[in-house]
Amino acid sequence: MAATLTAPRAQLQLLEPHRKPKKVAILSTYPPRQCGIGTFAAELYKSLVHAAPDLELLVCAVDHQGLRYGGEVAAVLKQDDRAAYPKTAAGLAAAGVDAVLIQHEFGIYGGPDGAWITSFAAELASAGVPYLVTLHTVPGTPSRAQTGVLQQLCRRAAAVTVFTPTARRLAAAAGIGVDHFATIPHGAPATLRSPRHRARAAIRPEVAAALETVENATVVSTFGLVSVNKGLETAIAAVCDLARDLPDLRYLIAGATHPEVVHRHGEGYRQSLRELVEELGATDRIQFLDFYLTEAEVAAVLARSTAFLTPYRSRDQISSGALTYALAAGCPVVSTSFFYAQDMLAGGAGLLAEPGDAQAYTEALRRMLTDHGHRSLAADAAWAAGAELVWPVVARQIADAIRAAAADEARQSSPVVVPYQR
Repeated sequence: MAATLTAPRAQLQLLEPHRKPKKVAILSTYPPRQCGIGTFAAELYKSLVHAAPDLELLVCAVDHQGLRYGGEVAAVLKQDDRAAYPKTAAGLAAAGVDAVLIQHEFGIYGGPDGAWITSFAAELASAGVPYLVTLHTVPGTPSRAQTGVLQQLCRRAAAVTVFTPTARRLAAAAGIGVDHFATIPHGAPATLRSPRHRARAAIRPEVAAALETVENATVVSTFGLVSVNKGLETAIAAVCDLARDLPDLRYLIAGATHPEVVHRHGEGYRQSLRELVEELGATDRIQFLDFYLTEAEVAAVLARSTAFLTPYRSRDQISSGALTYALAAGCPVVSTSFFYAQDMLAGGAGLLAEPGDAQAYTEALRRMLTDHGHRSLAADAAWAAGAELVWPVVARQIADAIRAAAADEARQSSPVVVPYQR
């Protein structure tokens, strides 16, 4: 039976330091694989190294490309090998791992709806190794199969963490008990808030050249892995619609096409965006940077942006690293009203439009760019929200959850107490 999570800071029970560091494995996709969850896991690893020196950290990388990894990757789970799931879990248990932090998204594990991860979790539970689950995706209307995967995966988890209250509500509706959750924000690099990293240092010539061309322009931007669900055609159309009123408006679209999209569909979506830009006569107004940005490059682009655009198509999305980064940098956001954006922009850090309503999105962008008083308030709200999103803050909360889960054999019958519920 899963342990109970309680919220109030006044009830926080701090654990005594252990003489022997607790060995903790992070299961996730991982760089050099280009994947938003992999980037999250890499930043989580680095942040926990600094925030929790009492934890001995290692990574178990989910791989289907035969990639070569850094020294922190001590094990590899072959994504498309069903037998590898319980075998890899047993290997971690035999290696003396005290807890495993599972990053979950349906598409990064094998089997229908990623179902094979449940055998990995079952093997950990059988070996007496507690595990925590971070849910990166919780569908608003999950299929029966998706619901089954979530229930099986989370049933024996020592803790289940989500990024926002809406994600918690959706997961509870999928049959995972509400008392089983901790809400811990998605992290973002603290360097995004540092003036030192707003200089154009350590960025590729292509990025520096793109920023140079918009030196005196009003810039909006989007970065991240490109796929059809990002709805970039909506933002392109909005920028073009505003061209007459805002002749100096420029749009930077940065990011490689998602590798899984390239594998299955090629570069058709990106090509369609380029063709749209040509049809609209906007090649001098919209620039593409067709590669994965480094942290320094993201910081440089956000520092130059008047607003950040997330015109995603699906309302169901419950996380967005790109939107989180924008808020950490204090950049106002114009977004469609997907679940994560609704939660993160509720404090006034941006404007929302209904998915699929191109005219409403255009008007939201117009207001953000022309109403200077509103934009100033949105920037202040974004900066304030970003203070809670930087990795040093988030990693401490995750470390507390890990310590509680790995504390001792009594964890199965005692409440797990996790700080900071939003």
